[in-house]
Amino acid sequence: MGKHKVRVSWIWAGSVILAWVAVATSLGQPLWAQQSSQELVAFGAMKGENFSLSQAWRLLGSQWLHVKFLHMLFNALMIAAVGQAAEARFGWATALAVGLIGGTLAQLVTVYFLPDAFISGASQAYLALCGLVLVAGPVRSFGWWMAIVGVFVGVGLDLLVSSHGALKPGHVAGLTFGLASGVALRISRRPV
Repeated sequence: MGKHKVRVSWIWAGSVILAWVAVATSLGQPLWAQQSSQELVAFGAMKGENFSLSQAWRLLGSQWLHVKFLHMLFNALMIAAVGQAAEARFGWATALAVGLIGGTLAQLVTVYFLPDAFISGASQAYLALCGLVLVAGPVRSFGWWMAIVGVFVGVGLDLLVSSHGALKPGHVAGLTFGLASGVALRISRRPV
């Protein structure tokens, strides 16, 4: 009987859910109630126009905060499923680095391209993981198919559901970072 290994991506996904519970409890709201972007600023979210380098921690911390319950659950699911595929291929450190660095850079892109927007959510990080797995992950595995689903859902919500009807700059940046990371990892691991 082999040892069961807990994936870092599962812990990360669980921490997103725990952050939701902690914020809802702190705000005295039911767990499924929508959270206000303005109230999330006290926990680490930010408005783009208010960003300064002294608040750089918010680029990372805001990724654990969400306005809508189902959005948070979907992001946590994507981090767990796609992150697991990335961990299986590259190890937990690479998967975590690509997801968090990609998500943080994408939050920064959002700050500059959408200064009127409140910035929170893990979509950018899960899209970075999707890019990594699509380019360099195990093709046609469960995680690879989940990455396909994640990209289609992100693009679909941006184009069809959101009020701006265009791809969010942070989503594009996160996915692009993941794709570039995947290409770099494939090149670096290719035999000479």
